[in-house]
Amino acid sequence: MARLVRPLPVLASCLLLAVAASVFAQPGVTAAVERTAQVLVITGSDPYLPGFALIDRGMRTSVAGSTRRHVHWLYESVDTARFGGTPGPEVAELYARKYRDTRIDVVVLVTEPAAEFYLRYRDRLWPHAPVVVHTVSPAFAEQLPPAPWLTGLTTREDAAGTLRIAQALQPDARRVLVVGGVAPFDMQQFDRVREAAPQFDRLGFEYVAGPSLATIAERLATETRDTIVYYTTLFRDASGDMYVPRDALEVMVRSSAAPIYGTFDSQMGYGIAAGSMEPFGERGERVGALVVRALQGEALPPIATVAASRCIVDARQLKRYGIPSRRVPEDCEVRFVEASPLRQYWWQALLVAGVIAAQAVLIAQLMLQRRQRRLAELRLQENRSQLLHASRLAVAGELTASIAHEINQPLGAILSNAQAAEMLIDSGRGAPAELLQILRDIRNDDLRASQVIKRLRALLARHEVELAPCDLNQIAGDAVAILRGEARRRGVTLEFAPDARAPDVRGDPVQLQQVIIALALNAFDASADLPEGERRVRIGTGDAGDDVALAVRDFGAGIAESDLPRVFDSFFTTKDQGMGLGLSIARTIVDSHGGSISVANAEPGAEFRVALPRVAQASALHDPKAT
Repeated sequence: MARLVRPLPVLASCLLLAVAASVFAQPGVTAAVERTAQVLVITGSDPYLPGFALIDRGMRTSVAGSTRRHVHWLYESVDTARFGGTPGPEVAELYARKYRDTRIDVVVLVTEPAAEFYLRYRDRLWPHAPVVVHTVSPAFAEQLPPAPWLTGLTTREDAAGTLRIAQALQPDARRVLVVGGVAPFDMQQFDRVREAAPQFDRLGFEYVAGPSLATIAERLATETRDTIVYYTTLFRDASGDMYVPRDALEVMVRSSAAPIYGTFDSQMGYGIAAGSMEPFGERGERVGALVVRALQGEALPPIATVAASRCIVDARQLKRYGIPSRRVPEDCEVRFVEASPLRQYWWQALLVAGVIAAQAVLIAQLMLQRRQRRLAELRLQENRSQLLHASRLAVAGELTASIAHEINQPLGAILSNAQAAEMLIDSGRGAPAELLQILRDIRNDDLRASQVIKRLRALLARHEVELAPCDLNQIAGDAVAILRGEARRRGVTLEFAPDARAPDVRGDPVQLQQVIIALALNAFDASADLPEGERRVRIGTGDAGDDVALAVRDFGAGIAESDLPRVFDSFFTTKDQGMGLGLSIARTIVDSHGGSISVANAEPGAEFRVALPRVAQASALHDPKAT
């Protein structure tokens, strides 16, 4: 069964129409559906000339910013400024046929040839369109009929103002060389200069019009800095070659020995040193404002003359020709000022300065940290030296009884010998041979006591650490000599086996001796629980590849396996009265000598092994040049 579509109720239809009407009544929607405006621009010269391009850009920007209506721009050119002649009715007929189906809302006429052509044939073209003219002379504007549909702006090149600026920049100049072409517009510019010349009676004027561009360039190359070169325009030279005036200017500037002046803003930046000129962009904005009034149907003002020329200077050309900036008039606009590298690249310079500052701060911090680290190392060395000295004093305290015994023995022998000698002498029976033997015994006992004191003094004295080649066998022997008295006191048999064939190491003898004594006393303690006849400690040296080995072994109960990894830790001890620093200090000393120390249980007892590099390897290790 077919589905029936019912018509909307009348009330709903009325509501839809009301909504649509309200939507299209909004301003944005009205502007969107408003008809596009058609603006026709007719130029009397090349529409792509740099000056006209600047004016056109300013005009279009002004119109776009002043109306929401879309504008379509159309362009035509009669270009009689370069080629001469007057467009006839056939051109007008061509335009009429071309735009027959196009509504023209505003006609913009650029230069006098375009105005002459259009006003002559306006009735056949777009008689109802308002007209805006620009870039025409005041004299030409005065000949135009006053009409409500006609408005515009006149312009007049300020030749006199340009010459005054040139005089200010070149006060010593005595002549003016005016150069240009032979096209109609070129000749009009020559006339502007001739009209202004009488105001400068101190200057001589020479007009060079018509030669080829190459001839003019050659002439300018021979001029001196006291010549004012005034460039008009060069559309065509005498040989018939056509140019864009700005391109011709660049050729002249490359060879000119004197600064060049002009009146056209489009030439600024391409070699003109200075001039009194109207910025073309500003002219375009004023023309655009008149076009907007015409599009909006407002009453148009009569054609007006706007004195908008002002002094503009190119700083680069002044620098090129050595003209000091103090000569520039105060009211001049100076363009193309070459900023200093610091000003031109300010953010890069700021970044570099920031990086340098950051580096300086970092370096200062590193130097301070290095100094603090050095001070800390010195304090550490001092503390370590004090600790080692204190450790040796502690060892001396521990050896006091044995040392006293070692000294008392030779002293007792000396006393006995002295008493015997005295008795022999008193009895009168003392033979010289007997007295001489007594004296020898006294001397030997004194030397023995002196050796004990000397060794003890060397061990206890504070001194600067000096690493030098030394004999490990001899160091171990001196340590054994100090320890023998303590070994006898404790009932320990002390064995010494200096088996190293190449015992030379690089080290501090006192510190190495301290290591041996610490290990030996530890071995004495480990033997204390054994019967007196079984107490035995062996100290020996030997060769171990590139190292010299030192071994200290006891024959006691050994070390618990759980304690082996902690033996060299500070303050770790298994003794009731120990502080746990002896073995830790020993490891510190061995490490500072580039060696290694280890411990292992033997059967029976435990053995401590020290390995020190032989003197060749040790010297390379501690030589600063080696690192």
